[in-house]
Amino acid sequence: MTRKRFIVLLGLVFLIGTGFLLFQNWRWLAVEEASRLAIQEGMEEQQKAHQTGRLPGDEILQNYAQESARPEEDLNALFHAVSNLMLLVKGDSPFRMGANEEFAAALRGKNRDQLRFVSDKSQIFNSQGQIIDRWDIPLYFHTLAHDRIDIRSAGPDRKMWTEDDLHRHYDGTFLKGAALNPASLIEEASPRR
Repeated sequence: MTRKRFIVLLGLVFLIGTGFLLFQNWRWLAVEEASRLAIQEGMEEQQKAHQTGRLPGDEILQNYAQESARPEEDLNALFHAVSNLMLLVKGDSPFRMGANEEFAAALRGKNRDQLRFVSDKSQIFNSQGQIIDRWDIPLYFHTLAHDRIDIRSAGPDRKMWTEDDLHRHYDGTFLKGAALNPASLIEEASPRR
């Protein structure tokens, strides 16, 4: 290879490397700017909520358990509120996710950032601090992963684990009827009498 070709090749490598570094820096700046804007919007929402006396979760849940709304809409709104709180409280584990009371506490401000998302007087809470359905029965939460949360309501008969229960799957679909309570593997494996 001649010296002239070597210099041209070296120049091309330099230009490509510089372009790559500039592109990476531009992407990093774009992500940083998007994060800054999201934080600013969150702060503006908090200020607005403080001025009006309503928290963001209260706005999301304003039609919860209302006669004009379907029970499925209640569970969708609740999932939306929990998801939004998780977006605001960053990290893999923004708050304890398991029992109903843990979700209720997180919405009330017992999370890593101590961010109150739903007011204590919200219609979603009972006097024991649990999140309830429109029939005043505590909801059941099943956390598969931090972003995969199933929510189950006892339904109109007010008894959990019956065929009128309402089960919102983490992907937004609803299970109904016999699909709600499949036979266990133990029952299927045992001989019939």
